[in-house]
Amino acid sequence: MSDMTLVNVVLPSAVKVPPHGCLYLISALEQAGYEVELRDYQQCSLDEPWLPDTLARFASGGARVLGMSCMSYALPLLIEAARRIKRAEPDRIIVAGGIGPSAVAGPLLDFCPDIDIVVVGEGERTVVELMDRLRQGLALDGIPGLVYRQGDTIRTNEARPRIDDLDQIAWPAYHHVDLTDYRIVDIQFGRGCPFDCSFCDIAPFWSRKHTRRPVERFVAEFETLVRDHGARDVFVIDDTFVLSRPTVLAICDEIMKRGLEFEWGCYARVDLMDDELMDRMYRAGCRKIFYGVESGSDRVLQVIDKAITTQRTADIIKRSVDRFPFVTTSFLWGIPDESLAELEETVCTLVYFAAQGACPQLNLALPYSYSALYKLHRDKIVFSPQHSSQLQLYEGDDKAWLIDMISRSSQLFSAFYRLPTGDFEEKWQFLDRVGLNPHAMQRSFFDHPVAA
Repeated sequence: MSDMTLVNVVLPSAVKVPPHGCLYLISALEQAGYEVELRDYQQCSLDEPWLPDTLARFASGGARVLGMSCMSYALPLLIEAARRIKRAEPDRIIVAGGIGPSAVAGPLLDFCPDIDIVVVGEGERTVVELMDRLRQGLALDGIPGLVYRQGDTIRTNEARPRIDDLDQIAWPAYHHVDLTDYRIVDIQFGRGCPFDCSFCDIAPFWSRKHTRRPVERFVAEFETLVRDHGARDVFVIDDTFVLSRPTVLAICDEIMKRGLEFEWGCYARVDLMDDELMDRMYRAGCRKIFYGVESGSDRVLQVIDKAITTQRTADIIKRSVDRFPFVTTSFLWGIPDESLAELEETVCTLVYFAAQGACPQLNLALPYSYSALYKLHRDKIVFSPQHSSQLQLYEGDDKAWLIDMISRSSQLFSAFYRLPTGDFEEKWQFLDRVGLNPHAMQRSFFDHPVAA
């Protein structure tokens, strides 16, 4: 019998990627002597996976300790499933984690009495200490990174310090997955992003602190994926892989030195790219680049603290499409204080880059809980179900339970809301009129940011 059942709560879709975060947790737990069962909800074959009953059935019958990891969009599904699990199996200990629960840990436990514990932030060390205490029947006080229920009281322990040396944690437990079941394989070189983009929730989740692994160890994992697991298409999921130019050049040299032949892609910033770097990346197998362009207006870029210019962006996109077969340019709209004219500038820029050969995305800016925009506008965010892009991820006709839950807490479910922005209806209609229907464009955002 396993010590923990760990469920990756990601809705099934045509775009499946390995549950990287869960695999890191499993490695840490197995090193500590625990047996873990992984259940990846992406692989669920049950009908109507967007319903809580389905997730509850998927998670039933496992270990007494049930870990459930999700992003913000799946939080309502996790909550309702937890209620059903606890009714059927009241002795199970439900532990939530991932960026969705981490951002709202205390309010989440207050809202849902059926969730017992939330692991906040990096979980590799926290989850091992948690399992040690549970096995010994000891109290959970003093474990950094935990928010938990103690009787009728919700306790919040001190924050867990970031892991400075990522070489101290084991590689993901790839033996728990068949990589051929996934469309693309992900790999992580570093964690965290130091930039201040006000719309982003990922950088503050990592406390805007960047840590990374030794180059040789990172490329060794690349080699294992390619030679032992047959990976031919790998994506580096770091928020800003190209943060250190000398390091990226060294990675490329090490890939070529080992004679690895595969394609890979990464996220990048236009202000960190140059011809030599792009050429070296291409020679080492890079074929896919994702740029957060955000806006065609320099004023909006300043407002959201992006620290790039439209001129620099245009130059680097042109140089990128001349080299890489797949260049994704991601834009935002619906920023507070954005005018309709500035949105039109963004659309013109999007079309211009598409004409050059880039693959565009256009996403409604969302008030994610960790983001600076949420903190500035939390009292003014709006829930309109017909406009909620995240709500569209839930299929079927019965969304009354979902809409009711979301409307009860803008704090917990802010990702289903929108930021206050002028002329919203006019902007929506404009995008629809020019063939950029916001729901259709948003659905492409949840596709992998590279072509398959």
